[in-house]
Amino acid sequence: MRILATIMCALCVASASFADNVQIENVTVISMDGGQVIKDAVVTIEGDRIVYVGTVADAPHLHGTHKIIDGTGKYLIPGLAEMHGHLPYGSWGKQQTEETLFLYLAGGVTTVRGMLGDPVQFELRDKIKAGEIAGPTLYLAAPSLNGRSVSSPEDGEQKLRLYASQGWDLQKIHPGLSLPEYDAIARAANELGFPFGGHVPADVGIDHALKSHQISVDHMDGYLEWLGGYTKELTDQDFAHAVAITRASGTWIVPTQELFNTFYSRGEDYPVLSDEQVKVLLARPENAYVPRAMLTRWEQTARSATPNPVAIQNRQQLLKAFADGGVNLALGSDAPQTFSVPGFSIWREIEVMAEAGLTPAQILEMATAAPGRYFKDKDDFGAVTVGARADLILLDADPREDAMNLTKQAGVVAAGRWYSREAIDARLAEIAARHAN
Repeated sequence: MRILATIMCALCVASASFADNVQIENVTVISMDGGQVIKDAVVTIEGDRIVYVGTVADAPHLHGTHKIIDGTGKYLIPGLAEMHGHLPYGSWGKQQTEETLFLYLAGGVTTVRGMLGDPVQFELRDKIKAGEIAGPTLYLAAPSLNGRSVSSPEDGEQKLRLYASQGWDLQKIHPGLSLPEYDAIARAANELGFPFGGHVPADVGIDHALKSHQISVDHMDGYLEWLGGYTKELTDQDFAHAVAITRASGTWIVPTQELFNTFYSRGEDYPVLSDEQVKVLLARPENAYVPRAMLTRWEQTARSATPNPVAIQNRQQLLKAFADGGVNLALGSDAPQTFSVPGFSIWREIEVMAEAGLTPAQILEMATAAPGRYFKDKDDFGAVTVGARADLILLDADPREDAMNLTKQAGVVAAGRWYSREAIDARLAEIAARHAN
């Protein structure tokens, strides 16, 4: 019976994902395109594209096989993007690989900017596109350039040029690069039009990274280092300066706030998490979808974590200043990491951003339209508009009223493939039963 249930669950998701065309009716569309909202709308999808958005009176006549979805009382938005996620490696088994990719979808994440490259990810991207695996659209960062992988400026430039020629979407930067090595990489990247982003090496610093046209600063730890925010409360002047130079540079910020607040805030002189705080982490329902051995390692990490309240307060205030100051912001969680389950970790990130004082509109923008602007040279997505890639979430509640309504998902469309709440829950139940946490 267990084997039969697993087969039936797989067939349920597969049959949903291969629907020829989809039409969603009687729905409120929040287009994320100039603030347009359409009530009682019809959205028609053919292949992986949106072909119609509008009223029922002008809706096109359907031809061929269509899946009709009743959106009465529901809201339709673009899919969420994970702009600092990690993807399976070649050493992973088939089951772990496919579960990880599905978990992103289960959280409404239809796009992932994978931030640590492995050649197998090209194959996975193709299989997802062909419908052989259920997963989000993938954009891939090349293998990391860092203090261990780069031996000289010449070596860094050579590796950058090689990765650019191999078809990666961007270059990942990690700590440890010397300033000459970083500059050689940046010069070559800018010459080739090959974006580079990630961490800011200590020898480089925020100001120089922004002037070097680094496309994204991920985690914001470089900002705290630059401003002294690990040991003192930052001032309004500090925040204003950071906002001004970042906005002028056009660089994107991907905060990964929830993970770094808890585990990477450099709180060596502060108490470890209490038993009650660890219990709260262990009680997260999404833990059911990870292997027991991994959950045990996460618990060990949590019991030695020493959050720094000064740094956390500074991070939250800096994030709010960036959002209010017009800086390019995009949502990312660094999943899968400690207590960061793919897909669901974006929900945790949304919660922390709301706690920082970001409005529902700001969070919705970061999660949907902003990634579409970041990748505007790659494809058209991040808005519910004709011609855009059909990445959508059907919500049970209005996300403009409460950002946590982004987690109340009735179904997901990923590149035109419809995944109902029932199909998603069935697959999640099978994953949870296998791990038996």
